[in-house]
Amino acid sequence: MTRLQLFVLKITSAALVVVLLGHFAFTRWNTARRAAMTRDQASIDNARQVGPVLDQLTRRIAKGSDTEPRLKNILVRHGLSVTLDVDGKKKSYP
Repeated sequence: MTRLQLFVLKITSAALVVVLLGHFAFTRWNTARRAAMTRDQASIDNARQVGPVLDQLTRRIAKGSDTEPRLKNILVRHGLSVTLDVDGKKKSYP
């Protein structure tokens, strides 16, 4: 084997080691990103399931706020606003 062939072999080996290390680093980074995406997707799915329940709870609190002022304070404190149809009229809470 000539010196040129040996030099080319060493350069090729070094390049393959760099590619292998890059692949390893990218795989770890990709796995971490995939885990974060899965966590975020689970959070979004949970929010979609809970959303209608919270909307219904907000409507019930708004209905009760006519007779109980503490319920109106809950709506104000959490920045919730609801428009309900009461006796054929639209009424906004709070």
